[in-house]
Amino acid sequence: MASYTKAAQQWATFARAWYLLDAKMQPPGKIAAATVIRLEGRHKPIYHALSEYCSR
Repeated sequence: MASYTKAAQQWATFARAWYLLDAKMQPPGKIAAATVIRLEGRHKPIYHALSEYCSR
């Protein structure tokens, strides 16, 4: 069971995901900042600013 959990965590780390943002009544700056974090992958535990994976 432990290997299944580890495989699921690894898949979740590298998987691509779709995000739907509801920006109604939100300040544009905050929505832009949250969007950039998700698009660049900075929310993932493997993020490093100089890595090739994140600079696509």
